Amino acid sequence: MKRKYLSFIFFYSFLLSVSLNAAVESSSSLNQKGMEELRSNHPDKAAEYFAQAISIDPKQKHYHNNLAAAYMRLGEYAKAEEHLKISLELDGGYARALSNMSVTLFHLGRYSESYHYYLLTKKADSAYSEKRFEKKRVSSYIKKLSEGKPEDEDLKRIKDYMESDAGE
Repeated sequence: MKRKYLSFIFFYSFLLSVSLNAAVESSSSLNQKGMEELRSNHPDKAAEYFAQAISIDPKQKHYHNNLAAAYMRLGEYAKAEEHLKISLELDGGYARALSNMSVTLFHLGRYSESYHYYLLTKKADSAYSEKRFEKKRVSSYIKKLSEGKPEDEDLKRIKDYMESDAGE
């Protein structure tokens, strides 16, 4: 009887591990399909795949960041922020999520917070930060935006900093 019980436990454990591995592979496959849709400029379809991957394996920082990227392309910045928060809870030094949070907050008009995440991105991965936030392009965009919002002190402070040598 003891032998049958141990055999049953072993067999059940084996089945459980196989089904868990299949779920992880499935979430990875869904994430990959989402990336393909995102590259093909279909962020709505990409978001569906990423959401499915998250439903299977919610502890993957990449899946939440990728879903946020799809929402960003759709202009749904509040939804993007939600998933970036989760991604950063899973890994606070994840440079891609930090940079996406910076961009998301900028589009939400929260310039000081955006700049804070820019600095965190720079600290986490300076090479990625330089590539993602090319100084001339960002400075030009901030200057243009601040001209339309001269009363925004946060934006003015960021513009001044970007134009100074300290913004290097």
